[in-house]
Amino acid sequence: MADCTGEEIMTELLSHLKFDSAREQILKECICIPCMLPYITSQFLTREPGDRPQIVPEITSNLAFIGQFAEVPDDVIFTVEYSVRTAQTAVYKLLNIDKEPTPMYHGDHHPGVLFDAMKTMLR
Repeated sequence: MADCTGEEIMTELLSHLKFDSAREQILKECICIPCMLPYITSQFLTREPGDRPQIVPEITSNLAFIGQFAEVPDDVIFTVEYSVRTAQTAVYKLLNIDKEPTPMYHGDHHPGVLFDAMKTMLR
């Protein structure tokens, strides 16, 4: 894929989507610019406070960062819940809504999970 043109990528996509009858018209009217994602694995690197921006930076009143690259302390990156929590936090803070985002599930502290882990380790 790295060597494909935009037209080649779009042709492939349209074939997968079974848009055969509309392919020529779509290709004529669309713009597809291939780009690489050099930092795609950066989500899995270790992180420290300050590596990612706060969801709503202290100096702003109308800007928020949402998604995988905003800071949510003690949360696990690369989950849908992480992205949802950033969006909830942004909306609640920017609109001054007195609500907290959906709490994180801490399964590593759940007695049943710890018990099952201990049983597995002792086998």
